[in-house]
Amino acid sequence: MKNPEDRTTISLLFANRTENDILHREELDKLDEKFPNRFERWYTVDRPPANWTFSSGFVDETMIKEHLAPPADDACILMCGPPAMISPALISDLRNMGYDSQEIFKI
Repeated sequence: MKNPEDRTTISLLFANRTENDILHREELDKLDEKFPNRFERWYTVDRPPANWTFSSGFVDETMIKEHLAPPADDACILMCGPPAMISPALISDLRNMGYDSQEIFKI
C-alpha cells in the first residue's frame, strides 16, 4: 500500500463468531477508507448484532462471488483459519467457481 505505483488489490473476507472477535478491526476499516481502490474488507459473523451491516453465517459461494476477485491468472485465494472454516466444501466451491488448485493456498 505504501507504493503508489503498485496496483495490487486486496479483498479480505473475514469470518468470526461475533463482531467483538474481529481482530484489528479499526486498522482494517482505516485501510478500507484510505485505499478504497486497493483494499476491500468484508466481515461475516455467526452471531451478528441487531445493527450489523455485513454478512452473517459461514463463508459461502455467494459471499465469495460478491466480495473476492474472480478467478484470473493474476489472482489467488489465501485462506487462514480452523479446519471447520477451511473445509473441503469451501475448497470445492472455489474450484467449482473456476479457481485453479494452484490459486488456492491454506496458510
